[in-house]
Amino acid sequence: MPLVFNHLRTTFAEFVPPAHLRKIREDFQHNAARNVMLARELCSVFEEFEERGIEALAYKGPALAIQVYGDLSFRSFVDLDLLIRPDDAALAGSVLAARGYHPHLDLNPAQELMLFRSECDRVYLREGRNIVLELHWAVAPPFFGVGVDIEQVMANCLQIEMCGRKINVPSAEMLLLLLCVNGTKDLWTVLEPVSSLNELVRRTPQLNWTRVIASGREAGVLRMLHLGLSLARDIFDLPLPEHVSTSIAADQRVTHLAREARRRLTENEMPPGLIEKTSFRVRSREHTRDKLRYCVLRAMTPTYRDCSTELPASLSFLYYGFRPLRLLRDSLKRPADKAVV
Repeated sequence: MPLVFNHLRTTFAEFVPPAHLRKIREDFQHNAARNVMLARELCSVFEEFEERGIEALAYKGPALAIQVYGDLSFRSFVDLDLLIRPDDAALAGSVLAARGYHPHLDLNPAQELMLFRSECDRVYLREGRNIVLELHWAVAPPFFGVGVDIEQVMANCLQIEMCGRKINVPSAEMLLLLLCVNGTKDLWTVLEPVSSLNELVRRTPQLNWTRVIASGREAGVLRMLHLGLSLARDIFDLPLPEHVSTSIAADQRVTHLAREARRRLTENEMPPGLIEKTSFRVRSREHTRDKLRYCVLRAMTPTYRDCSTELPASLSFLYYGFRPLRLLRDSLKRPADKAVV
């Protein structure tokens, strides 16, 4: 919406009925005001984290708006995202609790443990101010098998200015990889991540493509990188270096994946189900070992949903049997492609 309004008012204002332009202007101003409020909250959380010795990076949200668009008002987002080290998760949670946040899910100890083992983040709510904050201790869930860890992201960060202070964010090269991984994980079902990818590359002429390609290959996400760049090129006419275009063209699987993603962006489809998600994510990996690892871990790693009944520590191994049984049960209860993960 903010990008639509910006283009309408600067290029096509004379063709838009005044009442419609006024309505979208009001939506833009409301979104911009909320973005400022969320950015200030993010900076306050950063300050408290620093005081407690917690190193954090801002990810997505207002930080991404500044990094890729150069303007806090040019993105719509509903929550704040922070990357922290796994060892800091408990302390960070206590800092948030002191600020009036509480976990979105009320979990028993077994569920708490499985959430940390099977997921990459935890959602916190601040009810009075209607703020949602996600603490990420990994760039993707363990089952996704991405070879990019928090230490790599922390080591490749830079600072941007937000609300009068400096905050840490991923470097352009690392952010490019993260956007492609996150977009692929979500099956590229919305357009804004592709737009962010396009703007990031256009605004970073000094982008170190050699490092990006090498990091993508090392992390086992080169196909995801190719897919994201292919979508940005096809939809937004993003110019790419010749060697990058050649690398994309050499992977024929990317063409089919990009066609699927563009279909989801342009057709009103039902949300992808378990089979569709699994198929797309598996085909987005270039190595057979990563495909197998995804399937095995996704099927066998218990989530907090599989631990609703708390067992004694000596019987905790049974949770690993609950997971495939629950998937089978859900598959029998409804069409397989709509099964709940």
